[in-house]
Amino acid sequence: MKRSLLQQGLIDITSKLIAFNTVTPFGNETTCAPYISKLLKELNMKVKVLAKKKNRANVIGEIGSGKKSLVIACHMDTVEFGKGWKITDPLKPAIKNGRIYGRGAVDDKGPFAVAYCAVKKFIQKHPAFDGKIYLVAMADEEDDNIYGAKFLLQKGFKADAGLMIDGGYLNSFDYGEKGCIQIKIESFGKQEHSGLQEHGQNAVENLIDLISILKNDLKFEKFDKRFTPLHLNTSLITGGEMANSIPAYAFGQMDIRFPLGISSKEVIGKIEMLVKSTSGTNKKFKISILYATEPHVVESHELITSFKKAAKMINLPMKAITIGGNSVAKEFTQAGIPSIVHVPASVYTAHEPDEYISIKEMGTSVKLYVAFFEKYFTTK
Repeated sequence: MKRSLLQQGLIDITSKLIAFNTVTPFGNETTCAPYISKLLKELNMKVKVLAKKKNRANVIGEIGSGKKSLVIACHMDTVEFGKGWKITDPLKPAIKNGRIYGRGAVDDKGPFAVAYCAVKKFIQKHPAFDGKIYLVAMADEEDDNIYGAKFLLQKGFKADAGLMIDGGYLNSFDYGEKGCIQIKIESFGKQEHSGLQEHGQNAVENLIDLISILKNDLKFEKFDKRFTPLHLNTSLITGGEMANSIPAYAFGQMDIRFPLGISSKEVIGKIEMLVKSTSGTNKKFKISILYATEPHVVESHELITSFKKAAKMINLPMKAITIGGNSVAKEFTQAGIPSIVHVPASVYTAHEPDEYISIKEMGTSVKLYVAFFEKYFTTK
């Protein structure tokens, strides 16, 4: 089947990027940084490569001289390959059934190809546009953004608004995300022979009882109804040493996603209250906060208006949604760069074996982003 120049460009860039091994936690984004820099320079962009750690490169392309600015950001690291690949090997891009297969195809190397081709097309169409575009290929998104988004923001990166191409679906964009708290609860008991239960104190059972209380009672009635209610996920439980002993120690880890209208301080306070009310002579617990973010939304903003108008312009159905996950949009928004999240795929196969992206949907997204740039940079 004959492909258009746009389709071939999307395939070539995505395939080239997939072939670079940038698996987290090592990342090694420096391996693909020269290729990305070359692409950006071909658009006459000013290019900077910033790295907090030698092998964790972020590439920033900048073009335009107007006051109004927009950052389009993707990331170059990927998750582990995992098992179960059948169509191709993770680092060997394959084109089949109108799709590009390989690790990073949809998360997030294919999306970078879409962003690049959209910026290229927009610049060709509007060489003297009144504004400034930053196209960024980041490091470390699959871990904790320490070498990527957080590092760039700490270095003073600024823009008026952002489009993060790394989540959602083709027909929806994320304008708000829940907060996230990850906690560790340690349970302390007394070891004894399992036949002498009256003398022991079971740390595992006490922990399970506490988790049940948290699942039932960690609730808030008042919150922003654009979000779903608080959700607690017990993700890890460890305890005990042998079947015929009462365990003296156990611990569990929980991931809590909570909506706007509730703060992490309120959630932690209620957890502490529930733990305290459950503790006593025979039940002892210790809470540690491992990670915490706050919920956010991008309120009425020309960024959202422009994106909706662009979708309508190309007859693409589009919904604005909030999600329970956290993306780099949270980092950018809370740093004063209101950002939305979109991905050029109706089926999101990120982190799966035989990860893929549709070439047709990539082309549709290029049209969407070009229309978005036009609406954004002409909105008064």
